[in-house]
Amino acid sequence: MTNLILDILSLGTKPLYEKQMRFHDTITEFRNKLARLEQVSLTVAGIDQFYNELNNFDFRFVLFSEHYQKYIDNLNRFKPRTDDKNPDLTFLIIALSEDKWKPTKPLDILNYNIRYKYKLSSGFFISRQKKQNHKKLNGTEEPAEHKSKFDSSKKWSRVPIKQDQCKPDCGCSK
Repeated sequence: MTNLILDILSLGTKPLYEKQMRFHDTITEFRNKLARLEQVSLTVAGIDQFYNELNNFDFRFVLFSEHYQKYIDNLNRFKPRTDDKNPDLTFLIIALSEDKWKPTKPLDILNYNIRYKYKLSSGFFISRQKKQNHKKLNGTEEPAEHKSKFDSSKKWSRVPIKQDQCKPDCGCSK
């Protein structure tokens, strides 16, 4: 009985998941093209095609559509100018890099929103993360004593300083 219910639920969510996965596949495909920039030349037309695909995604009936829209808006900020023959792609490479704070996989986006966006569940996860970071910063172990090379029991040696040993033609002010 439970398998039947799960199958019915998965059939309802499959189109949504496929649309989100198509977005992730588009991003990773372009990310791989940027990684192989030395081997494969990337043209301005290829960049325009990628941005057209991004801007034409329809996220009306997709979970977390605001996340996808913010991601697309952020990438549109780093769109290189099309009048250059060799556009600078440095910022675009940084913006497209994988990061746990800007996920593109559907399940990672669900996890991110549950952990950090929804007030009911985010309080628990954030407080737990704060405790873990606090433990890392304020470790219970005392730092090992650092032994310096200086030994105060040794006698000091005097170094003579030369005074008034200038010759008359040395050129100094004395």
